[in-house]
Amino acid sequence: MRLKKVLLLSMGLILGLVVGGGPVYCQQGKLRVAASIVPLADFCRQIGGEIVEVQVLIPPGASPHAFEPSPKMLINLAKARVLVFVGAGLEPWLHKFMQALPPGKKPAMVEAAHGIELITVIPGHAEEVVPPRQPHEKELGHIHDAESGNPHVWLDPIMAQDICRRIAAAFVKADPANKGVYEQNLEHYLKQLAQLDHEIRDTTAGFRLREFVGFHPSFTYFARRYQLKEVGIIEVAPGREPTPKALKNIVKTIENYGIKVIFSEPQFSPRIAEVLAKEAGVQVLLLDPIGGRSPYNDNYIKLMQYNLAAMAQAMMS
Repeated sequence: MRLKKVLLLSMGLILGLVVGGGPVYCQQGKLRVAASIVPLADFCRQIGGEIVEVQVLIPPGASPHAFEPSPKMLINLAKARVLVFVGAGLEPWLHKFMQALPPGKKPAMVEAAHGIELITVIPGHAEEVVPPRQPHEKELGHIHDAESGNPHVWLDPIMAQDICRRIAAAFVKADPANKGVYEQNLEHYLKQLAQLDHEIRDTTAGFRLREFVGFHPSFTYFARRYQLKEVGIIEVAPGREPTPKALKNIVKTIENYGIKVIFSEPQFSPRIAEVLAKEAGVQVLLLDPIGGRSPYNDNYIKLMQYNLAAMAQAMMS
């Protein structure tokens, strides 16, 4: 209900600005970009450098699954010339907002999940491949479910390279005068992402354990890329607490694989993870799919290096 009121209020204010001739696009000499989450915002900054102004829509520490935008945020979003979002149902409020913008006033959209084979993960079952997602405006904002597929594609550094290429293409189209800058920055950042991939491959090759228990299926694409396996998920969907039977199954899985650590996430309460860890006699460590906190702050590569170090602590010993 609150989200509906916020959207209605924001739509009215935005339409008033547009109809009244207000400055919906206020570039201030820079290409104005909106990115739904911190990692996508970092991609935009790495590619755009000093000639882009990037606004992060979902603040660090908030769960994208449960986020509700403020009127001010939506009004600022209406000024963006490029919108970079995950898709696959991670931002369910975007669809109605985009519909409210008049034709010709909508930003160019880069959907990170576009063209990627999305997967659903059911703990204890095989992965199911969802056909590559094709962007269609009326589909934008589906609730994250098995039909939409797992949205956490940015946590695979190889997929991140593809996302960055599409961001750069959108920047060039919106601001062709600076094509050379965007392409040069893209080439430089792709090399850094390739180096990150090699670092992860070298480190995970030394893992004694290949299995892990996560809080929710954030690192599914990461696990698939580096031949790791999620053998237990505490919350299959955000806010859906596991049943007592599911918790018992996770404890049994932990014992069967000799797992010493389960992973929680800073965007969610650690209570269930801590209760489960106590029951199983293991530790709790943090994996962060979003970033925006110390020591990595808004830097994607440092975020991934932090997550790699946490996994190494749990899976090498």
